[in-house]
Amino acid sequence: MDFGQKYEPKGNRVIHGAGQSLETFSNYWNSIGKNKPLIYMTYVKMPKIPKGIKKIRTEIKSFPNVILQIGLNMLGLDKKDLTKDMSDGKYDSDIEKLLKEFKKINNPVFLRLGYEFDKKGKYDAKNFVKAWKHFVDKMRDMKINNVAMVWCACPFNGTESVEQFYPGENYVDWIGIDVFYARHITGKYKPVEDFLELAKKYKKPVMVGESTAAEVGVLNGEKSWNEWFKPYFSWIQSHPIIKAFCYINWDWEKDKTWGSPGTWGNCRIEENKIVREKFIDEIKNPKYIHNMPIKDFLKLT
Repeated sequence: MDFGQKYEPKGNRVIHGAGQSLETFSNYWNSIGKNKPLIYMTYVKMPKIPKGIKKIRTEIKSFPNVILQIGLNMLGLDKKDLTKDMSDGKYDSDIEKLLKEFKKINNPVFLRLGYEFDKKGKYDAKNFVKAWKHFVDKMRDMKINNVAMVWCACPFNGTESVEQFYPGENYVDWIGIDVFYARHITGKYKPVEDFLELAKKYKKPVMVGESTAAEVGVLNGEKSWNEWFKPYFSWIQSHPIIKAFCYINWDWEKDKTWGSPGTWGNCRIEENKIVREKFIDEIKNPKYIHNMPIKDFLKLT
């Protein structure tokens, strides 16, 4: 299933990615054998773009041969919706600095602007679309050509209807979906499956922008694998529209900033031998695209 979108691998290939900090990514990198991730996932906050640029510089210096997958939210530090301010140009100076940084990096960048926009009350839909278009138009004016825009939702029961947030065919390269709980990856969970059907309608490849073994973790070995990891990879396999996955290698019990604080468990691949070995065995499948020279990756798209 090919749509000819930016940085989309041809055929039934899936880009391997992980994150979401240098420490957890490094541990993951060192624990999974020879098939290293090509995508490194990270985050930038709109009000703190200068700080985000410094972080990105450190990350790309540590792993120069990766594709950055960046979640850039459009919320203030007080969680206020900044999309109107963005479309009015109030963040143009910082946005231009960020785009210049992308150009310097030169590697492909996947940008999940306003990721998980469908949480109720998070963004005003009309302002979200205006802000997205404003960002992309600025990127085009500056001739920044190495960024693929990923329209990324987290559809589950109770979230907003997503189509009102869609900026339009010419403003989106990929569609992203974030999945966490085992019920999301059964192939029968309606909000997720409906969203994947929408991606087909829009004719865009899908990136799993965020995923982690929420409420399962890795510590129960075979049980953990069978409850989350096995269905996760089967779900990806059964949806050829999915062309990239990003796994959050995180101990949610220690870091309670996100993930229903403290309840998601330890999801670090390296911390259970059974899960780690089965994970290594799974990603040996030739359908996965691993770390390689960027020029070689581009030949696959």
